[in-house]
Amino acid sequence: MQAILFGCAVTLFASCNESEEPMGSGEVEFQITDAPIDDASVKSVVVTVTDVKVDGKSVSGFTKQTIDLKALQDGDTKILGSQTMDAKAYSSLVLVLDLNTDAQGNAPGCYVLGADGSKYKLKENATGKLEVVANQSWTTMKNTKSSVVADFDLRKAIRYSDDASVKYSFVGESNLNTAVRVVTKEKSGTIKGSYENSSSANPEKIVVYAYKKGTFNAATETQGQGTDGIQFKNAVASALVKESLSGRVYTLAYLPEGEYELVFAGYSKNAESGRVSFDALLKSETTVNGSVSSIIKVQANATISISTSIKGLI
Repeated sequence: MQAILFGCAVTLFASCNESEEPMGSGEVEFQITDAPIDDASVKSVVVTVTDVKVDGKSVSGFTKQTIDLKALQDGDTKILGSQTMDAKAYSSLVLVLDLNTDAQGNAPGCYVLGADGSKYKLKENATGKLEVVANQSWTTMKNTKSSVVADFDLRKAIRYSDDASVKYSFVGESNLNTAVRVVTKEKSGTIKGSYENSSSANPEKIVVYAYKKGTFNAATETQGQGTDGIQFKNAVASALVKESLSGRVYTLAYLPEGEYELVFAGYSKNAESGRVSFDALLKSETTVNGSVSSIIKVQANATISISTSIKGLI
């Protein structure tokens, strides 16, 4: 009987030990993308990434890069680097930003470039490095190449000040960390929409926000939340409605699988400052595969095409 128990114990120990070991490895490519900023006077938003860390360890062979985040919208990405990694789950991705100098040694390293050519350092009274920590899980698969995308939501990451000398700055640390979401490209999907205005409402600028089904609260989300005054804070992603050769369109990229509801907001522009301000929510009717539906189902590695008609103001 003791021999049998001992044999079982050995078997259980071996099984537990094996489960803790990585099951092979896979290649991971790290990319960065952006969601829009609500300011027409901003020409570029530049960050200098000096290191990328996964669960506290630096990605090997990373080269310091200076990136214009505003140029990376509608699914466009910039490759930060790649590495072969153990096939397992990871819990965090850290972008280390150089506040002082860019990749060419010019100051500053992170700044907003205004339409008039002025540079505004995004951490005016700080020097050195700034770590942006995205505590979100993702998994590397054995013998598979995967792309991990850091979506840097500028609308949530940068705040505006009436003080001309510090016109723009990063939001507080906790809000900056949550302004970056991490998603595996192969496990995400895209919504591509067409936009038609069937009402008298004609805002200067329209932004579409994607919320997980049942999470949108108009009374809360349309108000500036916290010390940084972030509107639509709990949106998973957002996109500008843009003019194209085929009409008005929008793209919501890198959405994790699931069901979403879309919220359309109208904005007006201040002629002097170039800043835009929220005016009203727009009443929308969305058609998916020929049927009207308020819920959009996003599937992994797939693009769903929808059409939206605006019926007025809410």
